[in-house]
Formats: sequence, C-alpha cells, structure tokens
Amino acid sequence: MNWGESAMTFKVSLFNKGLVISDLKRFWWVSALYGLFLILILPFHHMVQEMPANNSWGKEMLQRTLDIFSVGQSGLQAILICTVPVILAVLVFRYLHSRRATAVMHSLPFNRYTLFCSHSAAGLLLLLLPVMVTGLVLMGLNVTTHLKEYYSLWHILRWMGLTALFDTLLFSITVFVGMFTGSTVAHIAFTYILQVLPTGFLVLLDENLRNLLYGYASINNPGNLRHDFPVMMLAGYPGNDYFTTATVAAYLLVAALFLAAAAYVYKLRHAEAAGEVVAFAIMRPVFKYGVTACAMLLAGAYFAGVSRGSFSIIVFGYILGSLLGYVTAEILLQKSLRVWSAYRGYLGYVAVITVLLLGITTDATGYVHRVPEPENVNKVYFGTNIGEWMRLEKLNNTIDQNAEYMGGNFFEDRNNIRNILLLHRQLLQSPLTENGIDYYIVYTLDNGDYLARRYSIDEKRYASLLKPVYESLEYKQARFPVVTQDPANIKLIEIGDDRTPKRPVVLADSAEIREFAARLKQDVLHATFEELTANWEENVHINIVDVNEKPVHYNLRDSYRSVISWLKDKGYYESIMLLPEEIEYATLERPTVSEGYKTGPASPASKRVEIRERRLIEELLSVSGPDEFTNAGKIITVTFYGRTIAGSFQFKRSIHRDWPASASLREYMKQLD
Repeated sequence: MNWGESAMTFKVSLFNKGLVISDLKRFWWVSALYGLFLILILPFHHMVQEMPANNSWGKEMLQRTLDIFSVGQSGLQAILICTVPVILAVLVFRYLHSRRATAVMHSLPFNRYTLFCSHSAAGLLLLLLPVMVTGLVLMGLNVTTHLKEYYSLWHILRWMGLTALFDTLLFSITVFVGMFTGSTVAHIAFTYILQVLPTGFLVLLDENLRNLLYGYASINNPGNLRHDFPVMMLAGYPGNDYFTTATVAAYLLVAALFLAAAAYVYKLRHAEAAGEVVAFAIMRPVFKYGVTACAMLLAGAYFAGVSRGSFSIIVFGYILGSLLGYVTAEILLQKSLRVWSAYRGYLGYVAVITVLLLGITTDATGYVHRVPEPENVNKVYFGTNIGEWMRLEKLNNTIDQNAEYMGGNFFEDRNNIRNILLLHRQLLQSPLTENGIDYYIVYTLDNGDYLARRYSIDEKRYASLLKPVYESLEYKQARFPVVTQDPANIKLIEIGDDRTPKRPVVLADSAEIREFAARLKQDVLHATFEELTANWEENVHINIVDVNEKPVHYNLRDSYRSVISWLKDKGYYESIMLLPEEIEYATLERPTVSEGYKTGPASPASKRVEIRERRLIEELLSVSGPDEFTNAGKIITVTFYGRTIAGSFQFKRSIHRDWPASASLREYMKQLD
C-alpha cells in the first residue's frame, strides 16, 4: 500500500462523514442560536450605534465589545462562551448517559476512535462556525461602513481567535469530563466543578488551617489559579498582554491533550457505565471522599466564622459537614437512600481526619513555634497587606520611592529584624486572637526560602516592641514617601479641610513646595510611635502630586507642629482650616437603627440636645479616646453647624460616653437618656 492509500485509510478510520452529518442535522439549532446571539450583540449592535467618528468614548466602547474580558461590555459573550461549548459537548456525547442509546451507537460498524473523533469534529464545527460567520460579517461591515473609524481588522481577528480558543478549550474539557460520568446532570456539574475546584479547595483549606494553626499564613495566592481554567479566567481579567503566541499555543496544546486523553478513556469505558454518576469504579472513592472533604472544610469554615474560631464548634462543623457530604456521595453512587451499610468507610475517614487534627493541635511538625535565627534572615516583611508583599517580592524589593504606602514594607536593618523577631517570640508566649489588627510577618531566609506568619496584633499591648520599629527611618521612608522624595519632582501640593466648604490651597510655586515638603518631612521624622498609632480623624488632607501626575495622600495630624506653624505664617491656615469660632452650635444625638433595617414597629424619635457654649463646642471638636467601640449603645453622634465666607456647613463625628469629658459635657449627655 502506498502513502496515499495509508493516509486515506487513516482518515476514514478516524472520521465518518455520516456520523458528522447526523450530528449536524440533530444539533444545528444550537449553532444557529449561538450565531444569532453573536450577530445581535456585535455586528447589529455596532450598526445601530450613532456616534461621530471623533467620539473617543464611543470608539473605546466598541473596541471593548470585541474584548471578551472587558468588564461591562462583554458579559453576555462570556456567558455564551461558558455555556454553549458545554451544551454542545453534552449533547453530542449524550448517548453515553443512556444504556439503550449506548448499545445502539456501539452496535454500529465503527470503532470507538471513529465514534469519538466524528462526534468531536461535529461539535467543534457547530461551535466554531458561528464565530467564523460573525467574524466575516464584522470584517465586511468594517470595510464597507463607518465602523472602520472605530476598530481595525486586527481587533476582529483577535476577537475571533480568542473566542474560538476559549470555545475549543471549554469544549475539550467538557468532553474529557464526560468520559468519567454516565449522567447528564453530573456531566454539566462536574465540568464547572473541575474549573473552580482547585481555587475553591485551596481557599477552604487556607481558611481552615488559619483557624486551627496559630499564626498560619499562606503566601501562595489561590487567585493565581484563575488563569488555569476558562471559566475562572473569564471571571477575572488576565490582561491583554497575557495572550502571547506562546500562551495561545500552550492553550491549544492543552485542548488537544484533553481530547486525546478523553479518546483514550473512552476506549476503556464500559457500556454499562451509562446512567452511573461515576463511570469508573476506581474513581468512585475519589469522588466520595472528595465530596466528603470539601463539605467538611466548607462546614468548618462556616462554623469557625460564626463561633469566632471556637475549636469545639469547628470540630462539630467537621463532623456535620463530613457526614452530610459522605451520605450525599453514597446516595448518588448507589442511587438509593439506603446507604447506612457504608458506615465503615466513613469511620475510616473519621479516623484519618482525627489523626490529622491531633497532629495539628499538638503542633507535631513544630510549625507554630518555628522562629528563624536573626543571622539566617536576610530581610523581613511586616505589614497588613500580603498582596503588597507579593508585589514587592515580584519587583525584587525595587520600591518606587514616590509610591503610596500600601500597608507594609520590607525591613533589612538588623535592629528592626531583631525587634520583629522579639515581637514574634512574644506573640507565641501570649497568643492573642482578638482586639487587634491582622499583620503578616514574612521572613526571607538566607537560603532563599520564606517563612510566613499571620497574627492579630494589638499595637498598644505590644507598644514597647513596635515602638523602635515604627520610629525607625526605614519604616518612615516606606510609609511616608515625602521623606525621600525630591521636591524638584513635585508638581503641586493640595491642602484642604473636608469639614468645611472652604476651597483647598494649592501650592504650585517651587519655593513653597520645597519649604512645605521640608516641614512635612521634619514632622514625619520626629513623629513618635504614640502619634503614629493615635486614633485621629482624617479631616485635613494633603495631596502631593508628582511630575508624573501620581498623587500620594497624607493626613495633617495635630502633631505636625512645623507644618501647622508654616501654614499660619503664610496665612493659609485660616483660609482652609475649620476654626472653632465658625461653628454656631452643635447637637448631640443617640444614633438609631436605620429605617431600612427595621422589621417591626417604628421606634420613637431619638432625643436631641443642642449645645451653644463655645467652650463645650471646642471640647467636642477635640474629645477623643480608645477607638474600640465595644458598646454601640454608648455611641453619641455629634453634628456641628456653622458658617464661613464660603457658605454654611455641617459635619458629623461620633464620640463615646466612656471617653474623658468635662462635667458640663456629661450633663448634656445625660439628657439623652
């Protein structure tokens, strides 16, 4: 036999024209509906838009409709991509879900590879044909109408390529999943579960470990898996620069591998699997214990949240969740409610989980109490934002000196590293899980490894350990970019008081910018730990905008005496700041439940007390105390009413009955009872 005859035999053995045409005749309506929707939401939508060619907003909007990841413009396209391939894959292989249909199909004079390839080819043809037709219509309109002013042929080709790529990838995944089940409902459910399971499982696992292991922190962001599956990628925008030639080739290869694996599994699949939730006996334990584990973790995370981490309640959640998951899985597998005879499998699962929980609670691996030695630490990240650590680590700690502080920074000074290590050891000696702020401590060790922990830290309780860190130059350089910012790179500085209608002052003169930046830098460098952590209200803002139009926001604190003195000397203070004499009177009122949340009879109007004494008004402006409002019933809303040259105004703030206050002010508070 020559090469041509061999090729013809190979072609005939893999594809059968009759099978392909049969599928096209049976499921053409799905392809037609898909094409109709695409025509309506793209070419038709574009043609009915009446916008001038120089409309930049309209141009951007139409271009975004050709971007399947565009938020707000391509939502319907994303829904179609996530559903149509699944529907077609399920339909062309639906005969595998019925024993009678399976027997009829397998009685035809074709081997399984021919059946698989023919059905797959028909499904892909039905899926991709509407995309090609829509693309050709868009090209025709682009060449012959005004639409050429809004987007180019490249935008159309890119839309066709990415849409076809995702359709093919999702179709191949659905076909692959279908080889492992004999149920239509399970086929659809498993297809979507497969794509969200990796991320969802890691999120649940992280949440449960955080509740069980003191200090647990994960530096592997589960969100990074969103690029691994089509549904997750469409839910989170990966960026236009993500799809390089290599990336597209990799996804096409993955789609081909899914189809090849599905063809191989199809050959091994027994006809009797039709109607079964799980087609292969070897996969049934995986399904059963997978459902059990996911249900257990979900229940554990839920009960941990409602009980504030109570270990006994978490264990109860594990028992309840795992039992429900196990019973549900057994009911699906056995297709019967009489599943109590399978209790031995559950007892085995409980035994394994019990051993794991004992290992975690006794810290068998030493995870909780592991603290590195100072000489083994190259640098340490300390902050409230683990995402900022990821960003800085990706940049290799190349920090933009003009960037706004995002909740954390690296420390390389040996004194700061030692102080953070001392704090770490103190946290282990007296664990505290409430009344604090969540902080991450991530050590970069000299061998390149990382050691990450997360603790709830009360800044006042650990003030002696945090004070030298907060007052260090390294910390202030990261938190306040003005410390290292070159005044020559500052375009303007805006200072304004948000409590009044007075217009902000804008410093644009280079001499004033240098003077103000030097004063602000001086105040920041002299700021103490107590001043940096004090509870202050963000009323007066300072926005420093650099020559690249990048703003950095600061708050003017009462402790910034040098800045305040400069503003007074320049005559700016009175023109922007709220002055006590501008307030005519203030009212005290106990806040009531919002009307929108009431389910019963309306509550009586709250009492309201008016204060006009100047001394008490000034006291109300400055009174402060601990920021933990433990008793909502003791909160009082203060409303100030006043008038300036710019007009009348009013603003509110909340105070607490337990804060230090004069006897006269307390007499007014008592009138609210």
